Amino acid sequence: MKKPIYLQIKEKIEKEVQHKAPNEPIESERVLSDRLGASRMTIRKAIDALVEDGILYREEKKGTFVSDKSLRKENTTLINNQTETLEYRLINYDVKSHVEDEILAELGINPNDTYSIIRAIRIVFEEEQAQRVEEFYIRRSFIEEKDVNNFDKLMDLNRYLKENTIKQRFIPIKVPAKYATMLNLTFDTPIIKIEGTVNSKSATPFIYYQAYNNPEGKPIEMTL
Repeated sequence: MKKPIYLQIKEKIEKEVQHKAPNEPIESERVLSDRLGASRMTIRKAIDALVEDGILYREEKKGTFVSDKSLRKENTTLINNQTETLEYRLINYDVKSHVEDEILAELGINPNDTYSIIRAIRIVFEEEQAQRVEEFYIRRSFIEEKDVNNFDKLMDLNRYLKENTIKQRFIPIKVPAKYATMLNLTFDTPIIKIEGTVNSKSATPFIYYQAYNNPEGKPIEMTL
């Protein structure tokens, strides 16, 4: 069976962008339509498929660009992959204009720049047992106004994976004293801390989070 035209076009464009630099723009749909001899609708369908695959990304009113290869299809840990059985207790929420330099570095923000960061801290429970404490630091400029106070949506990492990528680090530490009581642990208990950043397809980090996992809770599950 002959391959659909849009898939043929998709393969041609994918080959052409293989050696382009991250964030480099591609030709407009009109130019591609003229050059490749296909309708604008076919070109758009091919580009939609490349965006879905993470090869390209769009920015409204700016155009279509090449995604950073290092951010495509990253292995991730979905720490919210059982949301139907989990309960959340928000213990802190504010919007800050000053945060620690270490957090700014994770978000790629210069300390001298003007910025606004949403900070949220919550405890995650399952069957009334505290599983972990999560800290979120989110660039305010990346969040729509209607979602600022929608806490479930704001801190749903799985939702961000549909459009972006997550990179994570696993760090063995002793439970921080400020969270020991919340997790019902002694102060010297070894735990696994997960640090992660959510990056847009233009490779801009816009969420930094830390998860302090209770070793007496369920094991951390990996999705590859």
